[in-house]
Amino acid sequence: STLKVKDLKKKNGGPSAVVKATVTTSRRPCCSTQSVCREETQPGTQSIKLERFQAVAKVLIVTTFMEDAMRVILTFSVQQKSMVIAGWQNPFLHTALPILSLIIQFTGGLLIALPSAGRRPEAGCYLLIAWCLWHPFMYRQQQNWEFVLETLTIQGGLLILLSHFMLLRPDAKQPLLGGSKVDNPIHKRANQLQAFGRMLIVAIFLYYAFQKVHTYTQRMHHFGLSNQQAETAWGTIMIEGIVIVVLLYMCSLVIIGMKSRWCALALALMMFVTACYFHPFWIYMISSKETYDLEGVAGMEGYTVDAFTMADHQRYFFFQTMSTVGALLLLVVHGPGNLSVDEHNGPMQLPTAKGDA
Repeated sequence: STLKVKDLKKKNGGPSAVVKATVTTSRRPCCSTQSVCREETQPGTQSIKLERFQAVAKVLIVTTFMEDAMRVILTFSVQQKSMVIAGWQNPFLHTALPILSLIIQFTGGLLIALPSAGRRPEAGCYLLIAWCLWHPFMYRQQQNWEFVLETLTIQGGLLILLSHFMLLRPDAKQPLLGGSKVDNPIHKRANQLQAFGRMLIVAIFLYYAFQKVHTYTQRMHHFGLSNQQAETAWGTIMIEGIVIVVLLYMCSLVIIGMKSRWCALALALMMFVTACYFHPFWIYMISSKETYDLEGVAGMEGYTVDAFTMADHQRYFFFQTMSTVGALLLLVVHGPGNLSVDEHNGPMQLPTAKGDA
């Protein structure tokens, strides 16, 4: 606020007297030196971009569910065989489980992706979270830690999205996390879900860091066996050490909610590159090679499959990784919430016009 005081002197030359004071409040709130300036988001170019960014993140996070539902429709007999390979003995389950997969994933994905009012998007989040809990057990992948932890990362993104939908309820006083009404039970629960989602969202990266540590220690163990190998291994060891430190540092920042938007954006870019590099399903679709050794699927090591089946598996892993990208982008859009270092005083808003600070 700005305070304007008009001092007028009396005609007889006496001491000055304050005869009028007017207080005018500007549209922009005052920023203290100990807190970040926060203001309501006004309609503008930046808010439109954030809405589009949020729409992209929502589509990405449901991509793996919609793609898997389409796989069930297009390759139903293959899904039945997968149930046999997974160890389900009852023939009824060979058909019932793929149908259940189709219904839950397709319904949950549509409830989230399509514009809708009320609590239908929340119901979609709950459906997909429940499916993520059941999915590894259905395919007997509960011992495949990469698969399980990547599923946990997607659940973290769904929890962040769920917390956002909760604050869009009519009985919620404001549409953003945080604010002055911290005692509102809806806001309390939403911020708790947001914080828990942040912890889950880095699960797969902690696994990657652990993998790198294991590889790093193995290399150091064999480091002195050969001088020639030692000379060539220095570069790899240094790179692996840097990757381990960076991954653990960024994960810790996301968990405590400090610079979490930037960390989530960097991790999302890394996962996008990973998906394109390790799971290029389009290559197998046009490859002239007839058979491939299946890798990365617990219980199916050593299986030799045709190019179509290999492309099908790689496509699934590709879109699962893209859902992880979507989960991270949701953290970029919605922020870490009140239970964080960055936004414990309320949500931090990005400037929406050229004149905004």
